[in-house]
Amino acid sequence: MRAPTVAEAAAAARRHRTATVLVALAAIVALVFGLRACGGEDAEPPAAGAARMVPADALVYLHVSTDGSRPAVDRALALAERFPSFPRLRDGVLRRLGQAGAGVSFDRDVRPWLGREAALALLNTPGATAGSLIVLDVTDRRRAQDFLRKVAGRPRSVRYRGTPILEYGNASAAFVDGDLAIGQVAGLRAAIDAQAGRLPSLARAATFRRAAGGLPAGRVADAYASPEGVTRLLAPQGGVLGAAGALVSQPALQGVALALTPEGDGARLTVRSALDARAARRRPRGRPFEPALIDSVPENAMAYLGLTRLDRAAGRLLSAGLAGGGAGRQVSQLLARLRTDLARRGGVDVRRDVLPLFQGEVALWLAPDVPAPVLTLIAATDDEEATREAFARLQQPIARLLAARGDPAPAFREVDVDGAQAFQLRLGPGIELDYAVFDGKLVISTSLAGVRAVKGRERSLADDPSFRATLGDRPDRVTSLVFLDFRQLLRLAERTGLNDSRSYLAIRRDLEQIEAVGAAAAGGDTETTTELFFQIP
Repeated sequence: MRAPTVAEAAAAARRHRTATVLVALAAIVALVFGLRACGGEDAEPPAAGAARMVPADALVYLHVSTDGSRPAVDRALALAERFPSFPRLRDGVLRRLGQAGAGVSFDRDVRPWLGREAALALLNTPGATAGSLIVLDVTDRRRAQDFLRKVAGRPRSVRYRGTPILEYGNASAAFVDGDLAIGQVAGLRAAIDAQAGRLPSLARAATFRRAAGGLPAGRVADAYASPEGVTRLLAPQGGVLGAAGALVSQPALQGVALALTPEGDGARLTVRSALDARAARRRPRGRPFEPALIDSVPENAMAYLGLTRLDRAAGRLLSAGLAGGGAGRQVSQLLARLRTDLARRGGVDVRRDVLPLFQGEVALWLAPDVPAPVLTLIAATDDEEATREAFARLQQPIARLLAARGDPAPAFREVDVDGAQAFQLRLGPGIELDYAVFDGKLVISTSLAGVRAVKGRERSLADDPSFRATLGDRPDRVTSLVFLDFRQLLRLAERTGLNDSRSYLAIRRDLEQIEAVGAAAAGGDTETTTELFFQIP
């Protein structure tokens, strides 16, 4: 075999570097580097033409506004600069761009031709690896061509339906209707057909339009995932992505859209799910409710969850936390066995006397304490006496179930808590289960301090400034409500060993910029919307 000449080797090296250069370019766009606003209205929506080039069956679609005339872009950059790692990340990407192509400069070689939007789509291609498609809005085609020539040299050109496709080794590019499309040849052909209407595009897909149609106009970035995208690309990842996939994944899901919007001292993440109504009705989730128990949660709560149908939600919450769908089935089976056992041993109709308490509004909250935080549940009851009688009959079966194997079952003892009759079950040093019924509420806690905090509460979580900042504009009726005092939770996690993680220490200063997080979910059988607000003062 003939050895390549120096010129051929150099050309091959340039072609091999092209994919790296273009990925670096997309990363810079995603960081919204150097794009400062110079006017415009806050309500002006971002340009959204890139979706016309993406096939309708795309697994995941990521879209970023690069329009320097939008104030939202300026606010997003200002917000990003509050995080200590952002300048280092931005500068590292720029160095990568410069190293991939000799003498390449973002300000000189990219900014002059980059337009108002950029997008990345992961396509529904055969095999384990999804194909990718990058779409960049171009304001000056000649300068964009000069950039490609500078970083990759001369390409091999082929035509598809009259459009030249420029092949650079591992990556290819094509100019389609004023945009620069980058990806594999098959993906570029699909983009050309979608733009021309010969292939269904994401922009024209009914599910995408339903999910993305209500996203905030002031967003700077948005995304969309099909059910296949959630199950193939998110749920299997584990960690944060896996938990997110488990939370949005459901049999009724037809598509989910997300948007990131900078707002004052923070950022809002909007998640809109389009659902199949018939499938949603077969598997009902939480019912809409007006949060009333929030007034019973003390102001010092560092985490709060309000929801209905706790009996059904428990498995789903654990599935999200473990990022595994099998956990939900195991929890459901465990609860079914527990109901049967308690009914047989305690003589209580659990379905009639106990479960209804957890099917209406329930408030779960976590308070700081030493040696361990206190977890407390509050549920409303219309009949205090019936609730007391039911739990009195359940005391012995619960004690036997929770006792260590081989040990005699402990017994509940009656305790007075600020005039309320409470019952305490000690299971070991620092481990206990307590409950009380008063003021139309059932309170169950891991400490009498939790019962006492509800009974003697003077100010509620609704009075907390961070709660008002993150959830002050929540809907009147929600299907779930979440509040996290993020900084307090970080301090708790650090005391339990998080500081031993190098990965955490690398992003610790960034996480410390988040004061609190609030999330409110609402919707029905055809769609749901969740608004998360991150307080970043």
